[in-house]
Amino acid sequence: MRNAPLFLFVLLVLSCSSTPTRPVFSDFMEIREIKDDDPLAAKFSTKDGAEYRLGDPIVSGKTVSRFQVKRMSDDQFDLHVTLTGADNSRWRRFSRSKGRQAALVIDGSIATIFKVMDPGQAEENEVLVVRIPSAAQTEEDAEKLDTYLESNRTTKRKKTEE
Repeated sequence: MRNAPLFLFVLLVLSCSSTPTRPVFSDFMEIREIKDDDPLAAKFSTKDGAEYRLGDPIVSGKTVSRFQVKRMSDDQFDLHVTLTGADNSRWRRFSRSKGRQAALVIDGSIATIFKVMDPGQAEENEVLVVRIPSAAQTEEDAEKLDTYLESNRTTKRKKTEE
């Protein structure tokens, strides 16, 4: 009985010492606004170790219609994200303000930071494709990103007719 408090203390220290690979409330892919002036915003790091404060997700990977990595130049691959429905509306509302910056968060770390462009008014029977520049710098990184996004994307359930 005397060793129980010591055992619980050691268990607590061990459980708190390990850090998760990504923040608990993040999806496999998100687009979040940079809010460095907000002390309550969540902290995320780039692969280089730079730290940014980011707001809540504007777009989440589970609700994205389609991902496509496209080569734009020899050393730049852009990510094209197709948005429909509520995500389309949410992105249009978010992008109205000039000068906003957003971050593409992949698996809990910032992949790239980009300036948000206003897509304009919605048109009937058109989908919105958001272009995220410099999502990858090499062809190998682009292939890894494409594979990662497609493998983590949830498949939509098909309705079974009886």
